[in-house]
Amino acid sequence: MFKLEAPYPGYQTTTILPSPDWNNNSNNAGLVQVLRTMNGLAQTYKKNKQDRRKLQWSFLLSRHKSIELKSFVQVYYGSIIRVTDSYDNIYCVYLLNNPFELSSGERAGSFPGDETQRVTLEFEEKI
Repeated sequence: MFKLEAPYPGYQTTTILPSPDWNNNSNNAGLVQVLRTMNGLAQTYKKNKQDRRKLQWSFLLSRHKSIELKSFVQVYYGSIIRVTDSYDNIYCVYLLNNPFELSSGERAGSFPGDETQRVTLEFEEKI
């Protein structure tokens, strides 16, 4: 179970998602940039974001659940969201990916509307 609650700290909406796929990751949000000077020398600049971490989860959702998630994102994009992952880790994060993209998956049943949608959510956590 994967839980999204917003806005933090006075929760008005909770969305429950199925457990995410296995290809999830987390890393620091730092940036290294290499630029050339006027005389051709390479200069390296490091943007240090030690107090921030990027989190990414991928889900396979039913069509109805993906519509619910899309509405949640439209309402609470830019707000702090409390995320509880399947291992009961709690994160207070901002959603990074907007516009929200859904990609069609395989059909889950024989009725119209039973198809699944794949979605990847990216968050930035301030530690």
